[in-house]
Parts: sequence; structure tokens; C-alpha cells
Amino acid sequence: MNAFNRGFTLTIPLVFILLVSGVTRKCIAQDNYKIYRQDVLNFWEAYDSLLPGVDTTEIFERLVINRATAPFKQFIRKSNITAKNYTLQTRRFPKFYRSLRASTLKLIDSEKETRSLVARLQKIYPGFVPADICIGIGNFKTGGTIYVDKKIRLVYIGLEFQGLDSSTIVSEFNATMKEYFSGSNFFRTIIHELVHVQQETHGSRVARSFHGDKLVHSVLREGIPTFVAKLVYPSGNDGTYVEYGLQHEIELKVKLKTQLWQPDTKYWLYNSNSTSGQPIDLGYFMGARIANSYYEKYRRNPHVIRQIIEIEQIEKFIDKSGYFSR
Repeated sequence: MNAFNRGFTLTIPLVFILLVSGVTRKCIAQDNYKIYRQDVLNFWEAYDSLLPGVDTTEIFERLVINRATAPFKQFIRKSNITAKNYTLQTRRFPKFYRSLRASTLKLIDSEKETRSLVARLQKIYPGFVPADICIGIGNFKTGGTIYVDKKIRLVYIGLEFQGLDSSTIVSEFNATMKEYFSGSNFFRTIIHELVHVQQETHGSRVARSFHGDKLVHSVLREGIPTFVAKLVYPSGNDGTYVEYGLQHEIELKVKLKTQLWQPDTKYWLYNSNSTSGQPIDLGYFMGARIANSYYEKYRRNPHVIRQIIEIEQIEKFIDKSGYFSR
């Protein structure tokens, strides 16, 4: 999976009524998974302690790194989140951080809405395996990722990417970062990452379908969670690349078809350094469109979401989707 969740536009959107309610910010166990939000509060406590003459790195080390919840510690290690980077970034992007606080505090109080969305995913995909959700503010390394082993299943959401709203100031960043920010979507990213958990927990044949060395494996690994996340949560940002993808889908489809079984992903995925002038990570869009094509053909099948998430034969799935033949 990549660091940054991407969206797309469904051919036929679903209507889903969401209930929003503020709740306690403590970690609450319910429905076999927990939501951890204390690390966001730790960050803002540290941020408020950054007075002239104080050792900024020491404050972030003491209040954020050392007091991290157990799940956040996993992602601190995985994404190399450091107190030094917190210091550098809060100094470099002061307007961004000042404008970020309100939206992040609002999101960590969205317990009921988050659980409603997870319940929606469970309803359309009965094979759902839950995971604890950890929300934090990191070092611009990832907006969403997972950690899965034999004992632990964790989803991490980085609010420095997924906690923005229309009032967040992004003028201090370069064009690539602004493009990432355009897809900031907290709730959809949670679902996206939970689908990644499913890809890792439904047997070796399913896992191999998303971890081969060809472009097709990566496109489906990212595109399917993107599709399912949009299905579950149609609202919010898609990202600027969606408009481009829809406008150029025919030519993109032709190009992808010729490269699908090649190992090189740099044109399609994980290409933040691309100089092509095209939006980054178009593979998310194309993978989602393949999944959407399959869904539209078989949506009357009550097992269609399971068939999309638990792929065991990639070639058969691509063929049955009909995406490249229409």
C-alpha cells in the first residue's frame, strides 16, 4: 500500500446516511476494536508548549514520542517518526499547523460516525476482520498504513495528511504536497486501510494476489481499497487526480493494458517525484475503475464485495471485470 489514500468517482453512487456525534476522547473498546486518539492530544499539548527559548525537540520527545500509545509506537518505528522532524516541520510550516488544530480535534471526536462507517463495511462484507484504529499526527511519512502480524491488527491514520479541511492553510507547501492534500479524507482513509487489512488476513492466496512483482498486483492492491472506501463513504475529497483520470480514461486504459504485467510502477504508483506533468498515483484511480467495472457487472450477486476483496486469480478477475474490453 502507499502512504496516501486516493479516491475515485463511482458510476452509480450509493446513498448512506451518517450519524455524527461527539464522544469522549478516551480509547473506547466496542465491536471488537479500539480507537486510539490520545496521540493527537499529546501532539497539541506539545505544540502549545513551544515557547521561545525552550528545547523544542525535547518537548516533542517527552510529550509525544515517550508518551505514545502502544499502537502509535508501532507506527513511530515503521515510519521513523522523530522529535527532530516534528521540530523542523512545525518551524517550516507554521501557518499549516496553526490552521490544522480545529479540524483534527473535531475528527477525533467522531467516534460514532467512524463506527457507523465500519459497520457499513461489515454489512456489505461479512468476512470483515476488525483492526484497532490509531489516529496520530506524524512527520509527513504516511496518511494511512497498517501493521498486521499473528497477534496484532492495526490501522494508522496520519492527520497531517487526512485531517485537513477547507480552512487549513497549505500555501507553504510545494505542488506535489498540495496534490496529496487535495485528497484528504479521514473517513474514507479508515475504510481504505481496513480493506488493506482484509487483503492480509484472508489466506496466502489472497495475499499473493496483492503482493506480486507486477504492476497489476500494485494497481489492484491500492485500487480495490479505493473503490470500497468510496462505496462506503461517498462524501468528501477525491483528489485532483480523479478529474484528470475521468477526462483521460480511454488513453490511460490503453496504456495500462500494455503495461499491466510489467514490473515497473513508476508511471502509475508511488511516483511523487514524477516529472511527467500528470497527476501522481493514477494507478489508484485505474485499479478502482477495474473494481467498479466488476461491481457494476455483478452487483446483484450478494457476494460481489467478497469477490472483489478476496481475489485469488488475478487474470480471471481482470477478464471478468470487462474493463479492458469496453
